[in-house]
Amino acid sequence: MNRRFPFALKLGLSFVIVILVSVALVYFLTARAITSQFAEFRDQNKQQVAKQICGLLCEYRHRTGTWLGIEQLLSTRYTAWINGQLIVRRTSLIGPFSLADVDGKVVVSTEEDKVGLFLSPQEIASGIPLSDEGERMGVLLLSEQGSVLDPAEEEFLASAKHSALLGGGIASGIALLLSAFLISQVLSPLRLLSRATERIAHGDLTQRVALKARDEFGQLGTSFNRMIDNLRRSETIRQTMTADIAHELRTPVTIIQGNLEAILDGVYQPTAETIAPIYEETLHLGRLIDDLRDLALAEAGELRLNKEPTDLVTLVNQVTEMVSSSLERGPQLHVRVDHSLPKVSLDPKRIRQVMANILSNALRHTPATGEIWVEVSRKGEELELRVTDSGSGIPPEDLPHLFERFYRGDQARSRSGGGSGLGLAIAKQWVEAHGGRIWAENSEQTGARFVVRLPLT
Repeated sequence: MNRRFPFALKLGLSFVIVILVSVALVYFLTARAITSQFAEFRDQNKQQVAKQICGLLCEYRHRTGTWLGIEQLLSTRYTAWINGQLIVRRTSLIGPFSLADVDGKVVVSTEEDKVGLFLSPQEIASGIPLSDEGERMGVLLLSEQGSVLDPAEEEFLASAKHSALLGGGIASGIALLLSAFLISQVLSPLRLLSRATERIAHGDLTQRVALKARDEFGQLGTSFNRMIDNLRRSETIRQTMTADIAHELRTPVTIIQGNLEAILDGVYQPTAETIAPIYEETLHLGRLIDDLRDLALAEAGELRLNKEPTDLVTLVNQVTEMVSSSLERGPQLHVRVDHSLPKVSLDPKRIRQVMANILSNALRHTPATGEIWVEVSRKGEELELRVTDSGSGIPPEDLPHLFERFYRGDQARSRSGGGSGLGLAIAKQWVEAHGGRIWAENSEQTGARFVVRLPLT
């Protein structure tokens, strides 16, 4: 079984590791820099002190005529309390050194084994020459091995390193406190989102997250709330659609079932007159099933178009003539088209279905004494098809919802005449599949206007 490690623990451990590694690296580099700079300072100081002492050495040699006793001039006496003991020592002012006479023979040295030996030409060249008024008296050679620190110097370096370590510890504590604060700030919105997501997973779509931050978390909270709104809307649409589909199916099924039961019970005779209504209802069921299938394909992104170069004017004339011939009595149908329009690539079957659905809607909501105008024109790089009726118009509150499936708006424009309630929703899907747009509006005089725009290319 895999153990679960909270994100807060992972984030906290990451901060701790980064802080400790950073502080350790800074301490190491600081201690190394202090040691290096202090050693360089000691060397430079020794060189300066040595150059200052050179004058005293030359004066001593000129005055005494010998180098004997010169070691007293180059050393100092100090007293130190170390490990509970009082220690008195002498130490060289310039560290380990060797003093050679004019012939290069070492006469005084902090290293006893060098006394009496001669310096090599290289050592003489690297030393500090001693001369007085142009007279060469010898050479002072500082040892490169003067790394032994006196207690005061050791105490200074230890204090500096301790201060660096203490500063690193304080910085680590502050960094850990800030990390804890930052982690709480980061995890707080995540916890809110996690709890809200858990409740939504159990079906509670009333959840909201209130993230006031003006950063990515605030944007995430806004997107999350918008997602919940869309989920609620989708759920409402799903429930409404399910109820509407059940209602649409129930009516023809009830009619079919009632007629068939009447025929089986001998109430009706199985004649053409009694079977015809049953047949009409089966056709209605077939149309409803086809419409639902088209909508399902549209939602799945699987609407397939068989495009070909089509004269939209000819297509409009064919549809309007077919509609006019089927009208026994009803509103007058007028067509105004621009015959100079070019052919466009589209699926004539689907666009014919779009026109038929729009005209069918206009016919249902236009009185018999009214009029319907069908117009085709060019608008920039698009072709525009407009269907305007002289009906009662569309209430403004219904306009945004006309293309929703099974939408029931104002009773003046509610479904009647056997429509499935899916015609406009299907028309919208087919138009958008062609890369076009469709919308509804109220005309300037009276009635409604449906506008379809299709790209020329």
